[in-house]
Amino acid sequence: MNLTEKAAYIKGLIEGMGIKADTNEGKIYAAICDLLTEMALEVEDISDSVEELDEAIGVIDEDLDDLETFVYE
Repeated sequence: MNLTEKAAYIKGLIEGMGIKADTNEGKIYAAICDLLTEMALEVEDISDSVEELDEAIGVIDEDLDDLETFVYE
């Protein structure tokens, strides 16, 4: 289960408990769920970016290895 699924699961638990969104507790839980969802989406975006950067670094590393082999041999 990824982070967005976990955030959705928590939101479902809160809704399943019958907590009304117009109560003080409901407002707090709704705000927390919104925050968790936004954070999960942001973390996933960052993870995707890190994966792309990792792939790009791998390509650069291979190119540098080829260049090093060409220059020193």
